[in-house]
Amino acid sequence: MLNLSATLIAFLSFVAVVLFICVMAYRNADRLEVFLERKFRKRAARHNGGPK
Repeated sequence: MLNLSATLIAFLSFVAVVLFICVMAYRNADRLEVFLERKFRKRAARHNGGPK
């Protein structure tokens, strides 16, 4: 049988990593939004026959 303390440490480490990723994404949300908006706007303009 698995050692429960090792399982608990692994689970809490996983939760901590996920929370860290979420916090970093939240802090950089404005920069990410601008980057993705530019990227997808250019692609949409090309596919719709708009200006290149």
